[in-house]
Amino acid sequence: MTPAAGEDRRRFAAVVADAAGVAAELLGACRLRAGEPFPIAELLAPLATQHRALQEAVDGYAGPLALDATGRPDPLGGELAGLMSWLQLIGVLYRGLDDIPDPMRVQAGRTFSTAHLAARRVRDRTRRLAG
Repeated sequence: MTPAAGEDRRRFAAVVADAAGVAAELLGACRLRAGEPFPIAELLAPLATQHRALQEAVDGYAGPLALDATGRPDPLGGELAGLMSWLQLIGVLYRGLDDIPDPMRVQAGRTFSTAHLAARRVRDRTRRLAG
């Protein structure tokens, strides 16, 4: 990897770490409780903003995400794709809702938990890369 390519990767990692960190904070604060309203509409816009930031980072990065500098598989590509998929799923599935209906709460809790884990993994991996 050339010094310029290494610097591009570090900048990419820093942007991704920031967006994934915000997503992790937002998702980590989700507390679904039976009988209590959950303002999903308030969560969707900030998550969509982080999804856009991640997509822009991917679009702006010229290098491969599936391989590291040595040509070996890089888990970041798959983890980032997974996080972006979860954020998109949340945005589509809960679009137009002010609250999550009781029959959807268990699955919503699982979805938020899985997305939170994905966001933390991407955040931690990219923080190490950003150095």
